[in-house]
Amino acid sequence: MNRMTLHYKPARAVLVAMSTLTMSCHPAEPDSSSGEGAELELSDRVALTADALASLELTYATAELMELSPTVDVPAELVPDPDRHAEIGARVAGRIVDVFVNDGDHVGLRDPLLAIESPEMGEAWADFVGARARERVARRARDRLAQLLEGRVTSIRSFEEAEGAWEIADAEFSAARTRLAALGVTDPSEPPENPARVLLRSPIEGTVNARMASRGAWVDPADVLLRVIDLDEVWLEASVYEQKMRYVDVGQDVQVEVRALPGEVFLGSVERIDGVLDEDTRSIGVSVSLANEDGRLRPGMFGTARIRGSYAEEVRSLVVIPAAAVQELDGGPAVFVRVDEGVFEVRTVHTGRRSGALVEVITGLDVGEEVVADGSLLLKGQLLRSELAEEDEG
Repeated sequence: MNRMTLHYKPARAVLVAMSTLTMSCHPAEPDSSSGEGAELELSDRVALTADALASLELTYATAELMELSPTVDVPAELVPDPDRHAEIGARVAGRIVDVFVNDGDHVGLRDPLLAIESPEMGEAWADFVGARARERVARRARDRLAQLLEGRVTSIRSFEEAEGAWEIADAEFSAARTRLAALGVTDPSEPPENPARVLLRSPIEGTVNARMASRGAWVDPADVLLRVIDLDEVWLEASVYEQKMRYVDVGQDVQVEVRALPGEVFLGSVERIDGVLDEDTRSIGVSVSLANEDGRLRPGMFGTARIRGSYAEEVRSLVVIPAAAVQELDGGPAVFVRVDEGVFEVRTVHTGRRSGALVEVITGLDVGEEVVADGSLLLKGQLLRSELAEEDEG
């Protein structure tokens, strides 16, 4: 798709006193039957002096032929990426003895976060050590009887009893190892110096965004003590009303503006669309993924998502201009067409589809013609004031 070509002209000042703006207007032929109370006849051309033109910041846009697709603008809120968000629970009952991080700290994968003294963990290690010892004794007894059985020195029954004892000991050893794994011990080869101490580590690389842990506090296994999020990518949660659902699909491009960072646009794509419509709001949830390598986007920020949709019918090439160029004049849409330096023709147009900052022009404008984009409102205001002044003088 082609991009709209914008031509910027420098100006000495953004705001000027409109009384100093001189303009010559060439009115259309007056209606001889008009009298007092007749509708205002607008000029079809505006000419600015060089000083007046330099005092305005006028932005020009060229009417171009392009494929115009609809956009869906919806309010939205930034949330953590669910795959980049971790809640660190206590896992065991015990007392917090150390907290190594605070809100806002960056942590790496497997970095220590806090330590808990837990009688439960001490018991789990004791059970593991005892079960491991019993398994070793039972295995040796079984192996010894297996050798004696080969030499016909012992009975089959004695060997089977030893083998059964080993299987029971091995099952108890496996259960003790599994219990340690559930408590977060990944390498139970040797017990630590303090078996009752539980060290909780970060499961992801990210930033601590919530700390609910205090040294000396008693915690239970279900307690959430810390939250860590990876802000390299965030999600934007939006709701699209059912009448516009046909324009939205997974993978579509999205332009995002957030209130906290005015004037900036962030690019993303539709990651997920809910499968069920909300019965109360008659809308469906849409999740947009956004790259956030500099970390300026934070969960909880509000913004607007502009989703570039698609029409069900065949795509057509349309004449488009910025929507800011269209003004309401004489009861209908019109634009200021640049015909010479400082000279603009007031042209009535018929508009169609709108897509974000662009609008389709059905009639009244040809491809390649230049129109005033930003600043057209100033020209409209001055045109109306000049016409009213001429009417009063008449």
